[in-house]
Amino acid sequence: MAFADEVKINAKAGNGGDGLVSFRRERYIDKGGPDGGDGGQGGSIILLADHNETSLIGFLRNKNLRADDGVGGKAQKKAGKSAADLVVKVPVGTQVVVVSSPKRGKPTEHILADLDRSGERFVLARGGSGGLGNSHFARASFQTPKFAELGEPGDEREVILRLKMIAEVGIIGLPNAGKSTLLSVISQARPKIADYAFTTLVPNLGIIDFKGKRFMAADIPGIIEGAHLGKGLGLDFLKHIERTKVLIHVLDGTSGDIKADFKAINTELKKYSKTLAAKPQVIAINKTDVLTSTSLAELRKLKFGRYPVHRISAVTHLGLEPLLYDVLDTLNAIPAKPVAIPTYTIADLPNERYEVVKRARGWQVKGKKIERMLIKTNLQNEQALGRLYKILKRMGVQAELKKIGAKEGDRVKIGKFTIEYRIV
Repeated sequence: MAFADEVKINAKAGNGGDGLVSFRRERYIDKGGPDGGDGGQGGSIILLADHNETSLIGFLRNKNLRADDGVGGKAQKKAGKSAADLVVKVPVGTQVVVVSSPKRGKPTEHILADLDRSGERFVLARGGSGGLGNSHFARASFQTPKFAELGEPGDEREVILRLKMIAEVGIIGLPNAGKSTLLSVISQARPKIADYAFTTLVPNLGIIDFKGKRFMAADIPGIIEGAHLGKGLGLDFLKHIERTKVLIHVLDGTSGDIKADFKAINTELKKYSKTLAAKPQVIAINKTDVLTSTSLAELRKLKFGRYPVHRISAVTHLGLEPLLYDVLDTLNAIPAKPVAIPTYTIADLPNERYEVVKRARGWQVKGKKIERMLIKTNLQNEQALGRLYKILKRMGVQAELKKIGAKEGDRVKIGKFTIEYRIV
């Protein structure tokens, strides 16, 4: 099965429906008031971590996520239908990353969400709110409002989805040490195995049931000398063992220098991440079934620091039970973190603060709430524009502009829009 662990996608949430301008028209009722309904909410795009998903390959076929728009308001004060949210399943261990590219310096990455438990949700793009119908703006002194709010555009953003697999145990070692074979016999995994370097081009996952404990293990391929620089398959797969708790370090018992093999892998781990290199390891010297008694006697003398050492044969299953006992004891010694399933969401808007600044030509007002108001205002409608100016006055924006030198008719940029400065 194909595997994908990083993909760039574009997500566009649904736009809110426009509010309606409508007036009640019924027989025998000579004074029908405004009855325009509100627009419906646009659909949001939500990522859901699901343990049944194993790859991001589906996003390679569809890199553009689109939620539906809300429906416009109806007469008789009936609201338009809100669009359903688009819920997209991703593998457990998926990170949502946004890259910022400053004018100077290197681009930087920011992790918006780290979905490392099944059931976690992240609102990737928020649907636009529906506009209010004209029935909301009627007053005793203003009985015929001929305007309504426009629907708010849904969020649009480009992000990188990056999968770092969730496995408690990572199986590491040089190519052909027997990692895939070991995984296949201690778990339910059925990896494809062949006799050449990099036979495993994707991480293989398997569920291990041992002495009442159930945990997941991953065979991590492609780590060779220089892996931290991207040699072999290194950088592609080193990241997949960052989340593991325990490492089974498989060494080839037929190698001419087992200690050098051990050192090579650990050097790469340390160069990639000191945290990764500090993870507890259990050593498994494999292929002992083909060794002579003299060679076996030499193996028994080998020490690997504080790590427990096992001499095994993945093919004949020799020594596997003691190995798993040590793995289980090491896992049990690691304190459990409290389990909670949060829902991540993008910081929501309303925020009264604003900033007024001088531009080369005119002025600029910055502020989330004000910019949102402009988006929902039909600037071609004089009544809607008049309401906007009254709100700006009430918020103190007009006074602030006047205080720093704005004059009637000056251009004022708010978000993507430009309006004239008016004294009201």
